[in-house]
Amino acid sequence: MDPKLWFWTFALLNMGAVVGLAARGVRALRAGDIPKHRRSMTTAGWLVVGFLVAYVMKRIALGPEDLSVWSHAARTNLRVHETFVAWLLVGGGTTLALGRRLARTRRVTGRAEDPAPDPALVRRHRRLGWSAVIASLLGFLTACAILAGMFGRA
Repeated sequence: MDPKLWFWTFALLNMGAVVGLAARGVRALRAGDIPKHRRSMTTAGWLVVGFLVAYVMKRIALGPEDLSVWSHAARTNLRVHETFVAWLLVGGGTTLALGRRLARTRRVTGRAEDPAPDPALVRRHRRLGWSAVIASLLGFLTACAILAGMFGRA
């Protein structure tokens, strides 16, 4: 099998793990387990960072894909996928920054002497977090179609 197909197969599995960890984090938060929520989302974030590093190394070692052999629909799907990934990066990164501010509040620490969280901050964290979760799921689905097309052209 072509080394690029190996890379993209691994990348799809990685993105599936990101989606799974995000779902685990949402379930943990609904159950009131903030530490588990934080661990799940942080691990998902590190998997995204790991992919970005691997992608740069892949581009250096193996080069870019030859999009001239891709159909117009496949190239459009790739652009849509890249948009979801960008949405995931911005939404997830902003959510992380907001979460760090929330980490110092009694909602997270459980200590009465710590300040109460700003309700607007909690709303922004939740909305951007959901945005990142949805983007990861849509990114995963579009990645499935992209990889299927790559295997079809191989």
